[in-house]
Amino acid sequence: MVIIMKMIFIFIDGFGLGEHDKKKNPIYAADTPSLNYIFENSIVLPTDASLGVKGLPQSATGQTAIFTGANASQIMGNHVSGQPTPTLKNIINNNSLFKELIERGFKVTNSNVYRDEYLSKILDSSDKRYRPSVTTVMCMSCGIKFRTVEDYKAGNGVYHDITGQIIKDSGYDDVELISPQEAARRLYNISRDFDFTLYEHFMTDIIGHTTDFDLALKEIELLDAFLGELISHVNFDEDIIFIASDHGNIEDISVKTHTYNKVPTIIMGKLPDNISVEIDSLIDIMPTVLKIFEARR
Repeated sequence: MVIIMKMIFIFIDGFGLGEHDKKKNPIYAADTPSLNYIFENSIVLPTDASLGVKGLPQSATGQTAIFTGANASQIMGNHVSGQPTPTLKNIINNNSLFKELIERGFKVTNSNVYRDEYLSKILDSSDKRYRPSVTTVMCMSCGIKFRTVEDYKAGNGVYHDITGQIIKDSGYDDVELISPQEAARRLYNISRDFDFTLYEHFMTDIIGHTTDFDLALKEIELLDAFLGELISHVNFDEDIIFIASDHGNIEDISVKTHTYNKVPTIIMGKLPDNISVEIDSLIDIMPTVLKIFEARR
């Protein structure tokens, strides 16, 4: 019997493989039993984020490379920060991981919740001040339903900060904060209805830029609690957790910028016997995901 696999794909922005130095790397200074377990019991592939282009890796080109398999930095001639340009949007619209999975008959969702006012701004093409992220463009181009604050209240979505604190601070007084454990249970429950479920967490990048070590410690421990609860629910004989990042940052809190460090690509779960996984750079991630799905269907 062929087992129909479910994959939870967790994108962690700005999460690199840094030095084992507790003075500048909060990943090693924090209490991280779950991350320790993950690194010891998973396929962990150090992955190049520079893509053969000079300069510090950046989000728009790095994320485009992850979710399209195209070397976006080489196409642009440089690394592009923030949100995708028209050229990058065109690459995403033409060939994204969501698009490829859907065309192959798989059910796909984005578990992230969007605040109502932000969603209305990014969907308004006349307002040039607000540009959607790579994953948002990917959803828009494939017609993936965006989860709203009402979905969050109903327990049917996870906010990018895990707890929902940013939603509450934005004026949604009736929103209740949730624990990282509850956020993980929500993500797991959502994933039961889909073949591929995306969750994007980018507070690691935001906090990495602050060089606030104490804040970074809290962030890493929050992420650790979230991941620990999630892996306690997943049956790894059937399903896979796939973790990726676009560039380094929080692993070196001594600098405000991104880093040249490689990023971890992590695969938890039983891979099909007939495939091998080779991931050297960000452009190898999408083809690998597709290969896993084709081998397990």
